[in-house]
Amino acid sequence: MLAPDSRSLLLDALRPPPGMRMSRAVALTFTLDLESLLVAPLAFAAHGLRETTDPIAVMEGVRQCADRIDVFCQAGQIAVPPTKSALLAFVEPMVHQVRRPKPGRLFHPKLWALRFEDEATGETSLRLLVLSRNLTKDRSWDVCLRLEGYPGTRRVAGNKPLFDLLQHTLRLTVAPLPPDRQAAVEALGEDLRRTAWEYPDGAREMFFHALGVPRTPPPDFAGTRHLVISPFCTPEGLDRCAPSGKLALVSRQETLDCLPEESQAGSETFVLNALAGLPAEESPSGQEVLSGLHAKVYVVEKGHQARVLLGSANATGAAFDGNVELMVELVGGRAQWGIDALLGAKAALREILEPYERQNVAEPDPEADRLRNLVRDLAAIPMLATVVPEADSYRLRVTSQDTVTKLPGVRITAQLHTRRGEATVLASGQPVDAVFTGLALVDITPFIIVSAEDSSGREQAVILATLVGDPLHRLDHVIAQQIDTPEKFLRFLLLMLGLGTDAAALVSGAAGGDGAWRSSGTGIFELLLNALVDRPQQLDDLARLVSRLEASGDGKRLLPPGFTELWQVVTQARHAMTEAVRA
Repeated sequence: MLAPDSRSLLLDALRPPPGMRMSRAVALTFTLDLESLLVAPLAFAAHGLRETTDPIAVMEGVRQCADRIDVFCQAGQIAVPPTKSALLAFVEPMVHQVRRPKPGRLFHPKLWALRFEDEATGETSLRLLVLSRNLTKDRSWDVCLRLEGYPGTRRVAGNKPLFDLLQHTLRLTVAPLPPDRQAAVEALGEDLRRTAWEYPDGAREMFFHALGVPRTPPPDFAGTRHLVISPFCTPEGLDRCAPSGKLALVSRQETLDCLPEESQAGSETFVLNALAGLPAEESPSGQEVLSGLHAKVYVVEKGHQARVLLGSANATGAAFDGNVELMVELVGGRAQWGIDALLGAKAALREILEPYERQNVAEPDPEADRLRNLVRDLAAIPMLATVVPEADSYRLRVTSQDTVTKLPGVRITAQLHTRRGEATVLASGQPVDAVFTGLALVDITPFIIVSAEDSSGREQAVILATLVGDPLHRLDHVIAQQIDTPEKFLRFLLLMLGLGTDAAALVSGAAGGDGAWRSSGTGIFELLLNALVDRPQQLDDLARLVSRLEASGDGKRLLPPGFTELWQVVTQARHAMTEAVRA
């Protein structure tokens, strides 16, 4: 158990089983990296899209499933992307900010809940990923429990914490979800409640613990021997997680240095070896290098039984007294699941650990989180981003009814994710009122970068406003901006028709697209006709793109030779089919 060489990638864990498609996905995370979210939907896309870095393929992969993914994160914990990317426009509907569950506490679970449907039989299966990692680019040592199951007709009492967690999450959102998304998340919650899960090997029982959800009891840590693996620890948290008996503790050097010595008295304490992240010489080329501890695992022994709890909760007082967290408890035999199985002389995990030696004792700074908490409070204020067309551009006004928290000596600014460097100062103690003018269509965004700065430093985050007056075809314009060569047009067409990157990769050739059209044009007329008969709505996006390219005057440059005539035939056939249905 927890063997360091048995690694898994999140994208692999998200991939549908063979022959199945993802019909709904819900993710809960504390922090969120928007670029990581941009890549994650590729796991659900057609075969061949999953490993690509081609922007056209990424865009189409996200477009294909954006309406079926919902991601909930702590308000104020969306990381600022290093550069602006027009492709982030496609993840806007997926992202939902969540308020603090109560003052001083956080929304901190890590979860993916997935529903898959068999494309041939319609059979439904569910997958649950309970993690210790956030949806970010972080490369720390983490844990992930993957559960597979099938929904039945009756509710399973043990699944109620999962259902309650999703319901509580919906209640905490900064802005209400659109009705269709709200209903879809609730329906997935009902499926989770009725699912019979396949237990991991050796597990006799399994329990879910949704910490911080009203009327949910905490897990029982009573036992004679305890193991705590946690990057963050406090005396209160250790007292809760290891109330009695012998303690083995694995944490970070800086965390242990801040703990009072009496908190570690009598315990066996470890940190990661400095070389733990280096892959072995025999590892495959490209093996990901991990560094730092982020896993949260608790083992409680009592008699011949061992209980393993893993998930999002650190060994801190806040985690078990107000944070929203998710833990899974697995019950099995001590020989397989106990502490010696993890930390014994021959255990694989023990090989990457070394005994802790106290170094620089640091005193916690009570002001360290002042700016971060201000940004979280600001992100939890419901905001509107109202779009107003002007003569040859757009104006975006970001407003709120609630006031900005007043902190002496702190300067707060806001800027659009798409227009870096054009910041507006927000008045402390006043409602938000920021105006951005001279915007192009692709500059319109609900992603606002807020910064709080004082003499000690600066904190930044992306916050999400509710877009009002969003131009009808803004995303079509974003697509058109990405399609700037005939080859890219053909790749988009093939990807849109579901042929994947293997077919799209064949698109290459001479300047002007002649080679591209020759190498991949064979059969495109038949592909378009098949789409016309079987899935005509699939051609609507293509029709808008062709119309936009022709209206902009770029049609002759970007549409492959002969495509205009071909498209006229398809358009006429579509019109005739529509008229026949009306008649």
